[in-house]
Amino acid sequence: MSKLTPTASQTLGPFYAYGLIGADDNVLAGPSAKGQRAHIEGVLLDGEGDPVRDALIEVWQADAAGRRPGRDADADPNFKGFGRCLTNAEGGYHFETVLPGASDGPGNSVQAPHIMFGVFSAGLTKRVVTRAYLPNAPELEHDPVLDDLDAAARSSLIAVAADRDGAALIHFDLNLGGAAPTTFFSD
Repeated sequence: MSKLTPTASQTLGPFYAYGLIGADDNVLAGPSAKGQRAHIEGVLLDGEGDPVRDALIEVWQADAAGRRPGRDADADPNFKGFGRCLTNAEGGYHFETVLPGASDGPGNSVQAPHIMFGVFSAGLTKRVVTRAYLPNAPELEHDPVLDDLDAAARSSLIAVAADRDGAALIHFDLNLGGAAPTTFFSD
């Protein structure tokens, strides 16, 4: 009888492109969606600062009025609120959406406008989750999540905003480690 030798443990995948990604999955807002159009883009980096390709990035957010599709009956029907895409060879990702509004938080609190991110990648044993907050929103002062973070963790969650052809450009790099990691939350 032959002897079996165990092989090294590895994470599974990535196999995301084969069944999880559709052509327009990175478009959250239809042409009739209410609110200011926005492009969300950035780069996913590993702990060494190298780009992570073929990772699955998911985003979900409130509509322009702060309503969540699937939860709030008065949410914009032309807004999906959820999208996903794969990172390219340079670790880049891109979504088309509208700027989210402030939304209800725990108790009677108000959450500052933000976009939730989920990251799946080879080398990760489970998804990591974070938020990108829109800069200069008055609600940042009293956001219940940001209030619990120190200054470094808080600043890692503030996106950079600019204008691109009349639409908002929200830039948010996701750093899985290194000298300036993005703050991730327990899922």
